[in-house]
Amino acid sequence: MATVRVQPGTHATLRALSAAEQRPMGQVIEDAIDLYQRETFWTVRREGFTQSRADRDSWAEYRSEAVIWDSVAGDGLEGEGPYFSGQEKQEDLGAKTTNTTR
Repeated sequence: MATVRVQPGTHATLRALSAAEQRPMGQVIEDAIDLYQRETFWTVRREGFTQSRADRDSWAEYRSEAVIWDSVAGDGLEGEGPYFSGQEKQEDLGAKTTNTTR
């Protein structure tokens, strides 16, 4: 087990969360780190999509490759629409609904 030094206010918040959730502080920290890693992962992906979409050639290349991969998926969903809503698309892909390139 390791010791991590944090500011007194952070420790008080951690202690309060631990008590409120009736879980050890270590679990609260682990969950916070896991959430941070997931958010960072998706933030980097969204930024990458945003940069790619800003470059017409890069986005066209990505879309062409996506069509190829979709055709070999073998999942039988070739004619299906997206399973996500417009809002989810905007959030997940960093897309602007008014500037969607297909």
